[in-house]
Amino acid sequence: MKMRKYEDIKPSNRTNFVMVYYHAGRTLTQIETLLKKAYGNPLPIRPRDRLNRLQFKLEQMVARYKHCQNELHIQYQKQKEK
Repeated sequence: MKMRKYEDIKPSNRTNFVMVYYHAGRTLTQIETLLKKAYGNPLPIRPRDRLNRLQFKLEQMVARYKHCQNELHIQYQKQKEK
Protein backbone atom coordinates (compact mmCIF):
# COMPACT_ATOMS: atom_id res chain seq x y z
CA MET A 1 0.00 0.00 0.00
CA LYS A 2 1.38 3.37 -0.98
CA MET A 3 0.03 6.58 0.49
CA ARG A 4 -0.41 9.65 -1.67
CA LYS A 5 1.39 12.79 -0.65
CA TYR A 6 -0.63 15.22 1.43
CA GLU A 7 -0.12 17.97 -1.15
CA ASP A 8 -1.48 15.79 -3.97
CA ILE A 9 -4.86 15.20 -2.30
CA LYS A 10 -7.50 17.60 -3.56
CA PRO A 11 -10.32 18.93 -1.36
CA SER A 12 -13.63 17.09 -1.58
CA ASN A 13 -17.13 18.07 -0.62
CA ARG A 14 -18.58 14.57 -1.06
CA THR A 15 -17.65 13.43 2.44
CA ASN A 16 -17.53 14.97 5.87
CA PHE A 17 -14.94 14.40 8.56
CA VAL A 18 -17.26 12.54 10.94
CA MET A 19 -18.15 10.01 8.27
CA VAL A 20 -14.49 9.44 7.41
CA TYR A 21 -13.55 9.01 11.09
CA TYR A 22 -16.20 6.36 11.72
CA HIS A 23 -15.33 4.50 8.54
CA ALA A 24 -11.64 4.48 9.51
CA GLY A 25 -12.61 3.13 12.95
CA ARG A 26 -14.67 0.33 11.42
CA THR A 27 -11.81 -0.53 9.09
CA LEU A 28 -9.35 -0.68 12.00
CA THR A 29 -11.71 -3.01 13.85
CA GLN A 30 -11.95 -5.27 10.79
CA ILE A 31 -8.16 -5.34 10.47
CA GLU A 32 -7.87 -6.22 14.16
CA THR A 33 -10.34 -9.08 13.70
CA LEU A 34 -8.41 -10.44 10.71
CA LEU A 35 -5.12 -10.22 12.61
CA LYS A 36 -6.63 -12.04 15.59
CA LYS A 37 -7.78 -14.83 13.27
CA ALA A 38 -4.28 -15.05 11.80
CA TYR A 39 -2.19 -14.67 14.98
CA GLY A 40 -4.59 -15.71 17.70
CA ASN A 41 -6.01 -13.79 20.62
CA PRO A 42 -4.43 -11.78 22.25
CA LEU A 43 -2.51 -10.17 19.41
CA PRO A 44 1.28 -10.10 19.47
CA ILE A 45 2.69 -6.87 20.86
CA ARG A 46 3.90 -5.26 17.60
CA PRO A 47 0.66 -5.52 15.58
CA ARG A 48 -1.38 -4.52 18.63
CA ASP A 49 0.80 -1.50 19.30
CA ARG A 50 0.65 -0.40 15.67
CA LEU A 51 -3.14 -0.60 15.66
CA ASN A 52 -3.28 1.36 18.92
CA ARG A 53 -0.89 3.96 17.50
CA LEU A 54 -3.05 4.38 14.42
CA GLN A 55 -6.18 4.70 16.57
CA PHE A 56 -4.45 7.35 18.68
CA LYS A 57 -3.40 9.31 15.57
CA LEU A 58 -7.00 9.25 14.31
CA GLU A 59 -8.14 10.63 17.66
CA GLN A 60 -5.47 13.36 17.44
CA MET A 61 -6.73 14.27 13.97
CA VAL A 62 -10.28 14.56 15.32
CA ALA A 63 -9.12 16.74 18.21
CA ARG A 64 -7.25 19.03 15.80
CA TYR A 65 -10.21 19.15 13.41
CA LYS A 66 -12.56 20.12 16.26
CA HIS A 67 -10.11 22.81 17.39
CA CYS A 68 -9.94 24.28 13.88
CA GLN A 69 -13.72 24.06 13.57
CA ASN A 70 -14.15 26.00 16.83
CA GLU A 71 -11.65 28.64 15.70
CA LEU A 72 -13.51 29.11 12.42
CA HIS A 73 -16.80 29.39 14.27
CA ILE A 74 -15.37 32.08 16.57
CA GLN A 75 -14.00 34.02 13.58
CA TYR A 76 -17.35 33.75 11.82
CA GLN A 77 -19.15 35.09 14.90
CA LYS A 78 -16.73 38.03 15.12
CA GLN A 79 -17.26 38.92 11.46
CA LYS A 80 -21.01 38.57 11.85
CA GLU A 81 -21.03 41.06 14.76
CA LYS A 82 -19.24 43.75 12.74
